[in-house]
Amino acid sequence: MKIVRTLLLIIAATAGSAFAAGPAWDSTGNGLLSGTYYFRQVLYVGASGGSVSQALAFYGNINFNGSGTYSVTSGTALISGNAAESLTPTGTYSLSSSGFGFMSSPLVSLGVTGNVNFLLANGILIGSETETGYNDLFIAAPAVTSLGLSTFSGAYTLSAFFIGGTPATSASARFALNPDGAGHLNTVTIQGTTGTGATVNQSSAGVKYIASNGAFPITFPTSTTAPFYSGQEYMYISPDGNFVFGGSPAGFDMFVGVRNASSGASTPLSGLYYEIGLDDNAINGLDTYYGAFNAYQGSAIGHERLLFGGSSPYGSTYSVSYPTNISNTYSDASNTTTYTIGQNGFRIGSGNNGYLSIEVGIPYTPPSVTRSVYVDPTGVVNAASSAPYTAGVSPGEFITLYNGVNLAKSTVFAPAGAFPTTLGGVTVTIDGVLQAPLYYVSPTQISFLMPYEVSTFPIASIQVNNNGTTSNITTQNVNLTTPGLFTYNTGIGYGAMLDYPASGGNYFFINGSNPAGPGDTVVAFLAGLGTPFPANGDGALGVVDYLVQTISIDIGGVSTGTPAYAGLAPGLAGLYQINFTVPALCTTSGQTGCLNVGDNSLGISGPDSYSSEALIPIGTGTTASVVTSTNSTPAARKVLPRLTGTPVK
Repeated sequence: MKIVRTLLLIIAATAGSAFAAGPAWDSTGNGLLSGTYYFRQVLYVGASGGSVSQALAFYGNINFNGSGTYSVTSGTALISGNAAESLTPTGTYSLSSSGFGFMSSPLVSLGVTGNVNFLLANGILIGSETETGYNDLFIAAPAVTSLGLSTFSGAYTLSAFFIGGTPATSASARFALNPDGAGHLNTVTIQGTTGTGATVNQSSAGVKYIASNGAFPITFPTSTTAPFYSGQEYMYISPDGNFVFGGSPAGFDMFVGVRNASSGASTPLSGLYYEIGLDDNAINGLDTYYGAFNAYQGSAIGHERLLFGGSSPYGSTYSVSYPTNISNTYSDASNTTTYTIGQNGFRIGSGNNGYLSIEVGIPYTPPSVTRSVYVDPTGVVNAASSAPYTAGVSPGEFITLYNGVNLAKSTVFAPAGAFPTTLGGVTVTIDGVLQAPLYYVSPTQISFLMPYEVSTFPIASIQVNNNGTTSNITTQNVNLTTPGLFTYNTGIGYGAMLDYPASGGNYFFINGSNPAGPGDTVVAFLAGLGTPFPANGDGALGVVDYLVQTISIDIGGVSTGTPAYAGLAPGLAGLYQINFTVPALCTTSGQTGCLNVGDNSLGISGPDSYSSEALIPIGTGTTASVVTSTNSTPAARKVLPRLTGTPVK
């Protein structure tokens, strides 16, 4: 054990702690986490090419006292190559009213000194030590010892992840369970794929389960050749029976599952979801993440805190489409992940075709309004990308507060010029002292700029004052950058960009009918690119100020090279601007470093974040019709400032 602990200590030495000086994290949600929970944590130390050098599993009972401390009363830890040992750590946690929080690592005795960042929704806790530098998953659900055999009955779909030393010995699997409520699962058929794309199946007859103190151990026939399950698996279940999770008491696997929705029932993917996941493949290696996504009518905007391929953790904002007529199961566009939506909207994911993954998505139920002036703690989003609040904030970022209550007496927009810090008798205070420049205020929404001075601390607090009545305080993590591209449609679809044709002529707004062409100069408008240099006043009109942080652009994964300009949008308040050149088109099949005609993702990279939520249409450069007005404004984006000046070319 000593060698393994030394390895964990070396990795942990590079990680910081979320507990730091400055504004305190909102802990008003601590009471939401109380009582005894069953938990399981799996942690993997990655090597090259998707291989794993160490694996750990930790499971048992954990008790939360409802006021910020926890104790593991019964915990067993397994580390590959070592005997099992009992661990009973104690620690602290801090949970915001949104259900987003962190707990000191329960693996502290093994040298893991950071935190499990977690999200709590519908009674289920999901999290990861991503920020600490580990690829892991942590899941917990209330332990209700009175649950009997009949609680586990009906039809379930499960996703499982099995780790091996190499991609060839690791696997994702998907299977159904049909418990009869009396201890019988009968024949269980499991279909899986390894990290090299090989198909692996298992069929086991006579599978049984029992109820034991609210848990449900499952017993498979003992077999030396079974690729997935042999002997006992510990399964834990949510009190309502709709969500299950667990793994082997002697191994490093993890499974999650959902009770299937009733026949004919609608299972829409809609609203805010909390999610965690783990992926592994031979090309990119291990990655784990936690975050949130907002889903609506076939499109979702999401954000993940991602630990990818041995890099430092960073934020990733994305958009994705999904079918709106889901009956139970669907696959993503690349057919690498299959998703099942079960009762009450719970979603699980499983990898296909050599892409190994396991994913959990839990629908979020908003808390009750607690103040006459109320800021929704989950409604703090990037005004350009609409990235969910788990993305945090950055200096100078354009922020919108959604779903508020009595935030202002009426809707008031800032006059032309620099943004004021008081509008309609409303102020937004950051960290108790900084006054945020305001673009507009309304009873349910406010758009404002995060002061540049917010970079002083790793946590920012936000509070609204509506004509003398203050709101609740909500807190956000502070990053160097949180890039988001303004679009025509609330963060998705085509970006709000201008094109200066390489052939000359007037600029035009890019859209599906007017694509950008190779060699054209594109001007993109963004939020969240961080501190400018030379320094500019909060809310002031932009001048030719460059950025302290290095920002880069790619189109469909192809770099556009060093931007001709990356800084504040001259003559405009609240906007950043990047000028870049569209790469050449591909002329032969299989050619790399070039673009294909059609819609391409636009990626924006900062030192601690990446955003790929918007599209840029690419054409041949000969079909665009020119828009000559210098005052045209992209439609349907209320918080996009008026483009009254001509951006620097």
